[in-house]
Amino acid sequence: MEEYYYEKSRSSPGRRFLGLLGAALLGGLIVLLFLPALLPYLLPERIANLESKDLVLPWNYDNQDSLKVPDLEYQQTAVVSAVNRVFPAVVGVTRISQSQDWFGRVTPAAPTGYGSGVIISPEGYIVTNYHVVENAVSVVVTLSNGKEVEATIVGQDPGTDLAILKIPEMTDMPWAILGNSEELTVGEFVVAIGNPGGVELERSVTLGIISATDRSFDVYDWVFGLLQTDAAINPGNSGGPLVNMKGEVVGINSVKITDAEGLGFSIPSNLVKSTSESLIKDGRVIRPMLGVTIGEITPSLAEAYNLDSDYGLLVTEAPSGGPARQAGILPQDIIITLDDTKIEGLRDLRRIISKKSVGDTVTVKVVRGKTTLDFDVTLAELDIK
Repeated sequence: MEEYYYEKSRSSPGRRFLGLLGAALLGGLIVLLFLPALLPYLLPERIANLESKDLVLPWNYDNQDSLKVPDLEYQQTAVVSAVNRVFPAVVGVTRISQSQDWFGRVTPAAPTGYGSGVIISPEGYIVTNYHVVENAVSVVVTLSNGKEVEATIVGQDPGTDLAILKIPEMTDMPWAILGNSEELTVGEFVVAIGNPGGVELERSVTLGIISATDRSFDVYDWVFGLLQTDAAINPGNSGGPLVNMKGEVVGINSVKITDAEGLGFSIPSNLVKSTSESLIKDGRVIRPMLGVTIGEITPSLAEAYNLDSDYGLLVTEAPSGGPARQAGILPQDIIITLDDTKIEGLRDLRRIISKKSVGDTVTVKVVRGKTTLDFDVTLAELDIK
């Protein structure tokens, strides 16, 4: 009996292996059959997330067959989302101009420049750069679907290098949202979208960061704080949007330093908002003025004329009835601060005034002889006639 027991419990290695293999196959078959029913209980959170996932992502536009939502999960990034939100609203802007020859004859109208723009409202308003449409007799806009539409120039503002165009309203007009440029921070990712070189490279996308949020530049007769970015900006990108990772337009690309790499500049969206509103409402931008004629003071000039300050702005004229004269400022006064900010040159004054509105009150500190005086000046509308 002992021998019999030994033989039954100690089977050969081959037979033991076949038995284990059969058991494994049977167990695997059972698991496969019941796995779909067991998974929700094993991984409830993961399964719930998959079931509730919206396969039609919210940044898709209707009737935009060229813009497909990425099928692969790794492609559904913040950059892709931001680009697709703004893509359909980016347009090409062609300037049509005329000129005169040596004999005063007007040449036929012809394309003389190309830039970018972005639709900012469902009514068909487009923002671009002033220098893109400067001296245009007409403007042609190329939409994201390839259609060309003649646009009306609503208003132009050399002071901010901005212009507003208008195209006829259309069904399902794509438009981009202007974000809050004050919320930007250095190091934040942004993308620039535009048409470098023309329609052949339309809506090209470059990725970069915000390098600085307030770089002061002279733009025509005014000074404004511009956004600095290392996202590539090239000829033809002018007027195109700078977009944050929420898919909001936070700037309008305007300037590039040509002898350096990674130095592009954009007009902040908050300035774009206020300027656009003025251009749409009034056809021009209403700007404030202090009401003085001034000259910059240098140490050599101060010494030559025995002035009582070696920096600031010398008031040469303060017209009667102007805001500065009404407040008490006189010729020969030297402006040294404005709202507690030191004024060393004309650029400092322009930068501060450009952020003000008509009716705002500013505190002006002046040197008069051996005394220092403060005046509260209510800014008036700049007369551009």
